[in-house]
Amino acid sequence: MEKAILKLFLNNHRMKFSDIEKFLKIRSNKLAYHIKSLIKKGMLEKNENFYKLPDSKEYLIPYLTNKKSVLPVILIAIKNSDGIFLVERNKRPFKGKFGLPGGRIILGETVPKATERIMKKKFGAECKFKKINSISMEFVKNGERTIHSFLLIFVTAETKEKIKCIDFEKNRSRIISSDYYLIKNDIGRKIRLNNLITKS
Repeated sequence: MEKAILKLFLNNHRMKFSDIEKFLKIRSNKLAYHIKSLIKKGMLEKNENFYKLPDSKEYLIPYLTNKKSVLPVILIAIKNSDGIFLVERNKRPFKGKFGLPGGRIILGETVPKATERIMKKKFGAECKFKKINSISMEFVKNGERTIHSFLLIFVTAETKEKIKCIDFEKNRSRIISSDYYLIKNDIGRKIRLNNLITKS
């Protein structure tokens, strides 16, 4: 119910209690309970006779939908004379396979900042972002059904710290196939990604 209330603010900047009640067709006491809960969580605020999303929660608007979204992920290539830094995944998908280190981009973060944060936070390695190699769409399938869609932002970074790298050709069968493809085909490439700052 709380998600249904929040979804009303996709198309409405502010709403009266009676408008919310009319849209959702639920009893006023039940609606009051859920609105009170949302206010307590900081998801809604009341201003005079109107309810609205607080400015701090505006980022939720693209996520207030039943549609499943593509997940953007940064994959980081760091090489040395031994090969490339790969990590064994301990969760699905690809549990038990070797893959490039990576993670999600936090709201407001640039690709270089995300690259450096991910390596520091997850692997304790200070690194310096070098370039974006490529951007690809990955569709993970189970038979004919797509179970995941990732937007892969493949980047190169460098570090002065000692990290264990492996020969990716010798370990090809143990590496996530899309990661192997990127290492093999895109590591020498460089593309540009613009950061656009707009006012809402």
